Amino acid sequence: MSCRKRIWFTSDQHFGHENVLKFCDRPFKTIEQMHRELIKRYNNCVGKNDICYFLGDVGMGKYEELKDIINQLNGTKILISGNHDRGINACYNLGFDSVQSSASILIGKEKVTLSHCPLMGVYRENLDHVSKKVEGENWHGESRSTSYKYSVTNEGQFHLHGHIHSEPNKPQSLKELGRQMDIGVDANNYMPVSISTIEKFINRVKIAEEAKNGKG
Repeated sequence: MSCRKRIWFTSDQHFGHENVLKFCDRPFKTIEQMHRELIKRYNNCVGKNDICYFLGDVGMGKYEELKDIINQLNGTKILISGNHDRGINACYNLGFDSVQSSASILIGKEKVTLSHCPLMGVYRENLDHVSKKVEGENWHGESRSTSYKYSVTNEGQFHLHGHIHSEPNKPQSLKELGRQMDIGVDANNYMPVSISTIEKFINRVKIAEEAKNGKG
């Protein structure tokens, strides 16, 4: 008897990126400690027969080191490329089973799009404290993402993304806003997010929308 595969979502590990410890105020003393803890927390969630969507910015730095890390991670690994990821062929060689620029899936009968960045044209973070910010952007790098296809257009759908590194103690960006959710590790205790968590998020949003429209 076969079991239904479990599905997970994650992004923005930034393996090999030592400065992310400072930029995102991560609770690790060294990059090596961060690697060990992220691998451990991932494998404690994702089983060998599970599927995990990585929504970009998985890692940088030394190629062989990153390849070794990716190969330690459980499950079928689907990469939605981010602005810090290598080219398609390199990502396949690192150990990903599929590499895409974006994807669309059904969760709880709702269309859910996946990309590294938030939806184009939809406000997602306060840029007051972001260096090299561009006037009119809804999130950092929005005006550049169209060229690299790291985002998708807003059609009123639910959307999962990374990129903004939302954190509980930093109010400039929120893990959940409207129909969008940041599934990056900084927003989710450095662990992947289960599809059941996404289903609950969708239900919460729909109930709130119905109440706002007087249908509740």
